Amino acid sequence: MAESLSAELRRLVAARAVYRCEYCLLPEAFALHRHEPDHIVPLQHDGATDAENLAHACFWCNRYKGPNVGSFDPLTGQLTALFHPRRQVWEQHFRLIGAEINPLTPEGRVTVRLLQLNDPERLTQRQQLIDTGLFR
Repeated sequence: MAESLSAELRRLVAARAVYRCEYCLLPEAFALHRHEPDHIVPLQHDGATDAENLAHACFWCNRYKGPNVGSFDPLTGQLTALFHPRRQVWEQHFRLIGAEINPLTPEGRVTVRLLQLNDPERLTQRQQLIDTGLFR
């Protein structure tokens, strides 16, 4: 992250997300690395460092997202914005079926693909957490 965030802003972002990744829903308590504030609209695209533009993201979602704000929908080929946690509701774009995060919308499809939400290792971890009652 190019600029530092205050501890207060980091706490606000984490608490607002109930300490889960706002993209894949991984609880921070069960992640290998602490979750991070993600600039939904990255700094290089003139995104602000404020509560409205920050999402609580796990290490993998934040790395796969990088500076992207969109991608090409694998179904239609249209350039489509990624899921925006401040402006959109997770359940309207995704459905959890077993351990798999299934997209319901174009934004969901590009987010699942770009952030690799159903990568085999992530599915295994999610299933283990589901099996033990520790995931959603």
